[in-house]
Amino acid sequence: MVAVRLMQVVAGDEIVFRRVADLIRSDPAFSAEVMKLANSPLLGCREKISGVLHALAILGLDRLKGLVMTVALRNFLSSALQVPVLLRCWRHSLACALLSEDLALASWLDKDRYYTAGLLHDLGRLALLATYPDEYARLLEEADAAEPGAFDLCLAEQVAFGADHCVVGRWLVGDWHFPAEFLDVTSDHHAKPPGRELDVLTAVHLGCRIADMLGFQVAGPAALVSFDDLKNEFPQCYWARLKQEGELLIAIAGKINALECSLLG
Repeated sequence: MVAVRLMQVVAGDEIVFRRVADLIRSDPAFSAEVMKLANSPLLGCREKISGVLHALAILGLDRLKGLVMTVALRNFLSSALQVPVLLRCWRHSLACALLSEDLALASWLDKDRYYTAGLLHDLGRLALLATYPDEYARLLEEADAAEPGAFDLCLAEQVAFGADHCVVGRWLVGDWHFPAEFLDVTSDHHAKPPGRELDVLTAVHLGCRIADMLGFQVAGPAALVSFDDLKNEFPQCYWARLKQEGELLIAIAGKINALECSLLG
């Protein structure tokens, strides 16, 4: 499967670009999707990108890695994204990726690395819904119908599938030979990190919570925590260059719409 092979290749620290290019070109449909996303309004390129090598020259390797990972993960989910209740899981992952990227930019960090980590933080959940779309859709419907705080989705995953999405995500990262930092991102993103440094795990944890707060939650009502509550939990330096709540919602929603128009349209 080209999508999975590409995820394995671009997630690694040492990338042979020729191998990435050859894999993309081996699947004309996949290649067309990458080029469509590269030319989307989201990136705002002034000239039309016509091929993989051209994209590398214009966007750079790190940005191209993010595009390839996004298309590969979307194709990995393919049929599951036709179910509206499951589409929310995908949008949550995109929102977390975009917010992790924004946090990295606000702190002068590697935005492309943080975007990829945010995109993959729910890899285990996305794998479960890709494998068991009907069963996972029913879990989300139960979560939506429950009283706030009364439904533990991780526990429901354990009962239904024998493991929750954090365990599955960590297993996949190891099995697919992704970099070690993704082990913690997939397994520990719900736990508040103890340190004050905005490392990858902290950014993904915060991006996940902001996504929930903005209405891009996986299931149930939006998180009760406010933007001010989050600001009080984390050092002020995280927020100095980040948009305010209303502006952030509009920006993230617009970026998700641009991505979906390119990938799902």
